[in-house]
Amino acid sequence: MYQMRGKVDVGSMAPRFEARDVMGRAIDEADYRGRNNLVLFFYRNSLCQTCREELADLADKYRFISEQDGEVIAISTDGIDVAKNMALDLHLPFHVISDPNGDIINLYGVYDTNTDTAYPTVFLIDKNGVVRYKK
Repeated sequence: MYQMRGKVDVGSMAPRFEARDVMGRAIDEADYRGRNNLVLFFYRNSLCQTCREELADLADKYRFISEQDGEVIAISTDGIDVAKNMALDLHLPFHVISDPNGDIINLYGVYDTNTDTAYPTVFLIDKNGVVRYKK
């Protein structure tokens, strides 16, 4: 059973972060406010088979998510080259962020200090920046 230090809970404002995805595109969480719902998926790493399956499942559902004014961002501690290769290999249509120092992962309170990876966690954030679901 995972034990997370819950920094971000349902009903709270999602922490703002800025980063570049593995393709070099600037991502600012605040840019989605008022415009898109967000699915943030924190995953362990590209070697985690379950995580790869979840990423592929999100890719399959991406069109539906987009039609609901949603956007997906996947984040792990993988280095940029590893994360980029996995994103290309799985044909992921959404943003993938390399967070090797765990800055964003820690901001959301899902950093596993035992493995230096993220606890696999999904956050659904509404257009107002409020966390509506966490698992």
